[in-house]
Amino acid sequence: MDAHESQFYEWLPWIGGYLDKVPADKVERKKWLATNRAVRITPEVRAKLEAAYGKERAAQVQHAEAFEICEYGVQPGEKDIQRLFPMLKK
Repeated sequence: MDAHESQFYEWLPWIGGYLDKVPADKVERKKWLATNRAVRITPEVRAKLEAAYGKERAAQVQHAEAFEICEYGVQPGEKDIQRLFPMLKK
């Protein structure tokens, strides 16, 4: 199991108190994850996807993870965002 899988199958379920609900079988885990971690993309996130990828391509996105810039930390500029998230380049 890699670090990403550990987050979804161990850490988050442990914090949330539902670790006992996570299947042990790898195939069943993927099915479980698809039904338990999928949330609807909000209009705000959809707008950001459209800005990054264009309306047509963004409409095909089914899953997205958003982040929020903390007001107490460093405020990254556009160049910083592009460096941290190169997949957002058009």
